[in-house]
Amino acid sequence: MRLGWIFLIFLLGMPVQAADTDIELERLHAALGMLDEEQQAIYRQFQMVEDLLQSNDEALYGTRHPSQTPGAVQNYDDVVAAQKKLVRRGEALYREAEDLLGKYRKIQDEKALLRQKILDLTLPR
Repeated sequence: MRLGWIFLIFLLGMPVQAADTDIELERLHAALGMLDEEQQAIYRQFQMVEDLLQSNDEALYGTRHPSQTPGAVQNYDDVVAAQKKLVRRGEALYREAEDLLGKYRKIQDEKALLRQKILDLTLPR
């Protein structure tokens, strides 16, 4: 008789475990969706920073500076100051791009962990 009660309790506990698993799967899928959205936003930011870097490089290594009018002679100190400003801006943009890339990779790692948890919950044991 004792074995019958244990078996009955075990059977009654199974739907609860399945419900808990379903809730956990929903929570994991929601978290995965949020991480996808965050990763997409970071990628868009990265693309904008990349465009700014490209325009900065074009201004730095271009044949003339945007402020230069054709035929005008510029002050040497002003040209050097403008170049230094462009170099500093490029370095800051590069650091920002590296930070965004690091965040993107971190989210990728977090998503891999969530996918593994989802896989563990969905595969039969």
